Amino acid sequence: MTAPSAERSRPDEFPSAPVDERVRAAWEWAQELWGIRMHDPELRIGAGAVVGSHAWFGFPPAVGIDPVALEEIGFTDDLRSIFAHELGHHVLAPGTRIDALKIRHQLARALVATGAHATRDEWLDRLSNLWTDLLVNARVAALERGAEPEREPGIIRTRRIGFAVAFDHTDRLWWVVRRCYELLWSLPGGTFCPAVPPAAPEPHAADVVGGISERSLADVPEEFREQEQRLREAQQAAASVAAELAATTTMNPELDAVIAARLVRTFSTDPVAGALPFGMIAAPYLLEAVAEAMRAQFRGDEGAAFPAGAPGGAGECSVDDAPATAAELGRILGDRRLQAAPRHPREDAAARQGGEAPGEGDDDEAGSNGAGQAFGIAQTLALYDGSDAAAVVAAWYRTQAAPWVRPYTERRPDRPAAELPGPIELWQMGDDLADIDWSATFQAGAEPIPGVTTKRRSWLDDEPEPAEAGISLDLYLDSSGSMPRPSRGSPAVLAGTILALSVLRGGGRVRVTSFSGPGQVAGTERFTRDPAAVVNGLAFFFAGGTSFPLDVYARRYERLAPPADDERRHVVVLSDDGLASMFGVGNQPFAQVAAEVRAKLTTGTLMLLDPRRSVSALAATAGYETIFLDRMDDAPAACARLAEVLHG
Repeated sequence: MTAPSAERSRPDEFPSAPVDERVRAAWEWAQELWGIRMHDPELRIGAGAVVGSHAWFGFPPAVGIDPVALEEIGFTDDLRSIFAHELGHHVLAPGTRIDALKIRHQLARALVATGAHATRDEWLDRLSNLWTDLLVNARVAALERGAEPEREPGIIRTRRIGFAVAFDHTDRLWWVVRRCYELLWSLPGGTFCPAVPPAAPEPHAADVVGGISERSLADVPEEFREQEQRLREAQQAAASVAAELAATTTMNPELDAVIAARLVRTFSTDPVAGALPFGMIAAPYLLEAVAEAMRAQFRGDEGAAFPAGAPGGAGECSVDDAPATAAELGRILGDRRLQAAPRHPREDAAARQGGEAPGEGDDDEAGSNGAGQAFGIAQTLALYDGSDAAAVVAAWYRTQAAPWVRPYTERRPDRPAAELPGPIELWQMGDDLADIDWSATFQAGAEPIPGVTTKRRSWLDDEPEPAEAGISLDLYLDSSGSMPRPSRGSPAVLAGTILALSVLRGGGRVRVTSFSGPGQVAGTERFTRDPAAVVNGLAFFFAGGTSFPLDVYARRYERLAPPADDERRHVVVLSDDGLASMFGVGNQPFAQVAAEVRAKLTTGTLMLLDPRRSVSALAATAGYETIFLDRMDDAPAACARLAEVLHG
């Protein structure tokens, strides 16, 4: 989510009105309907025009309404249902701010899977609101029927009023949603929308392309040349969207409304999982409307606009637009539901009828460990562009590494522990007052008599207990220009993350060093157990030459003795074919550093993309094991195997 704009007004900036008896009665009824208690709602006069809705919810949990907007629409008689709807967003969908962010993430994945080159906040806002409203309104109607079976549920009356405003609107997604409500509530066709869906726009991809001038930009007057270039790029983008949409999607509004209603029933208690299949239904219609709006703008049609909120004034009712924090990013990206393959529900239905379970038959090997269907790092950075970029990168790599991580532990000699309770003994004057066992003392007499009724608990030496050994991983990662950039997806960074987390999960310590040309060294100077600091160090990128920091390497180990029996020191270096510098090539004063440091290590391993095996002899002479990669994409699996080898 992007950071909130400084120019955007918030509901709490508008004048407030007191909660009168009518409002309080409706609020109490709505709370009782859901079986919850919450602080009073906020009444903000005029805020509806800014929020885009007559009522809204936000996090931390809060509900607000604009009394003026409610009266203008005609919802004042159904205030109970309005409150029930907003409370439903806190109870059911999204329920929490974390789940709200996860739903947006799922919908962004659906948009990209459907052909969108990028996502926009207003698109995600609209799809998220449509999906969560469907879930909430379906439940509110059921609860209202149970509470007042003799009356039509108020939520249905509010939908009838709201939908009447844009009854004949040509937005096909809006038609699908309204038809879905009819199916959920067993209402006859034509209640909320025309019985026949709007016709699909004509496939104008060709005329958009044809509208792009073939005249050379050099023939355009210089003062208009930049504008002409931007226009051509936008026209080409519109043509591309239209062409991809036509080639990859088949939309059937009647059938899609039926499937959407089925999804609402199936995922009534899991809005995060259901957001992806709903997005696969809704995204093609949204992109269709976007492409049509772009064409209309190019043609100069008045009133042409990109689709944002739902037609008829039924806008988004969430006012939470704060960017995701580092802690939230970890919880969001770590959710396995966000790794599921984006498939249209019609495909899943066909697979089940054919005996194939959803997800079977995927060729993507990475999908087998749950990582293949996630957003790439560049897409994730774009989606969370308001959040701290380093936090996004760290959370993404930790999530991708999770399926590979195996806690790396070793045992050290057992040690005795005095933690076994022994028999009750007499506490005497001169013993530590804190040792008195008051429960046993009062059992011996109503009044404690020092040295007579006062008791103490003795302790015996238990059987020796095992303890984990001291494990240290010193990890060096080449960040020269020939290595993949972390911001675009780096198998080397992922491989390093796998190794580091394996050690950290086992209680060990990790130090990471990102190196490139002379003097270009970053990372963690000391060993740490902080996963975020480790991944941030791995993701640092210089894009310079390749020169192993032998001066730093020597300084860190010059005063250390060889490891003790209960200590394990591991050095791992990930690089491509420029690591001869580690053995003093081009830096003769430090030629013996690698060998001298190796004598103070438990293991030393080089993982290299070096087709010529140029350092094989040098590494063997210095005592380092060498793992050669055929391609850098093999590094994660190789590091997972290395962790098992080091573990023994």
